[in-house]
Amino acid sequence: MEVQFEKARPEDYDEVIDLVNYVFSHAYAPYDAPASLPKLHKRGYFMDGTYYLAREEGKFKAAVGAFPLELEFQPDILLPGRGIGMVSVHPYSRSRGYMKELMNWAMDEMKRDGMVFSCLGGLRQRYEYFGFSRTGSLYTFTCNKHNIRHTLGSQWNTNLSLKLLGPGDEALLNEIHALHEAKIARFRRLRDRFYDIISSWKAKLYAVFNGERLEGYFISREERTGDLVISEINLFDLSRLPEALGLFLLQSKRDSLRINAGPHEREKISILSGFTETYNQGPAYNFAVLDFRRFAEPFLQLASKNKNLAEGSFVFQIEEGPRLRLAVAQGTPSLSETGDPAELCLKRLEAQQFLFSALAAEAFPAIGKSTFLQSLLPLPLFFENADGI
Repeated sequence: MEVQFEKARPEDYDEVIDLVNYVFSHAYAPYDAPASLPKLHKRGYFMDGTYYLAREEGKFKAAVGAFPLELEFQPDILLPGRGIGMVSVHPYSRSRGYMKELMNWAMDEMKRDGMVFSCLGGLRQRYEYFGFSRTGSLYTFTCNKHNIRHTLGSQWNTNLSLKLLGPGDEALLNEIHALHEAKIARFRRLRDRFYDIISSWKAKLYAVFNGERLEGYFISREERTGDLVISEINLFDLSRLPEALGLFLLQSKRDSLRINAGPHEREKISILSGFTETYNQGPAYNFAVLDFRRFAEPFLQLASKNKNLAEGSFVFQIEEGPRLRLAVAQGTPSLSETGDPAELCLKRLEAQQFLFSALAAEAFPAIGKSTFLQSLLPLPLFFENADGI
């Protein structure tokens, strides 16, 4: 059997999308890639990423997509990465090594091109072979109508209102995009694709108004379980979260919903924890760190804005790479190469957990024994659902 490995060309769009739709529909439920993920799979966006393909006897039988994804930090730090998605192998062509070949090809090109990180959704053990691990932190709060009634009173009312937005609401989309851009840390969302980004995964965008003035926005979606989730909420005045959530519960005629927050969103977490029913903390997403020093440095600075850091230093080494000194001096954290002996040697997957996992203190005794490391770790690695690949 003749097998070729190649990259997609513009004229391959229909065949690639047909393959992806067939594989995902066969494995899960009826799937329409352009409708589910317009930010990636509209015809005009096809060549912005790279599809790595396996062809058998002239037919595409496997695909791995790698798509540009950038992390931005104020004032002017940008980390280039690529998100892996639409990993598809035709059910009649499995166990032939196509996924492994294409994933390794994609990862090799990321390293060649100087990418700092990659990320994806998917099964843990399947992607650990390629350097990905579930890490970072995501807080999920559950809010029900009783929480709202007891927080705001049985006769509560509000001057807030909600509006479901569409692609034609250009002026409001401009304002909401500016709100996203004002975040201290965020994944980059181009304005000309902003609506496609936030409406992917069949999500809905709502503007929140205080009278006639825009108060903020939120993104909601219904999961396969039927649960309603607010994957992202951004208000000028976060103290009005109970009102905004209560209003959405009323209008959606639901008894409860869930709200996500990243570990760096301390004010939001504080307010939500004050009135919601319960919460849980889990990993943010699957990440593969390709350049640990460049990736960790902005998260160190982000951590210093929210924590009182203890002075100290700790030297560790990641496999055969350079020894790195994690330090805090006069309140300023840093990560630098050093010639000093390593106090801890880590594999790459271990290093991702050591620096970013909420369970790092339980997994690594060195953290539990160090006041300095406990004050600094985990670093606040986050992910917002709208940026998923």
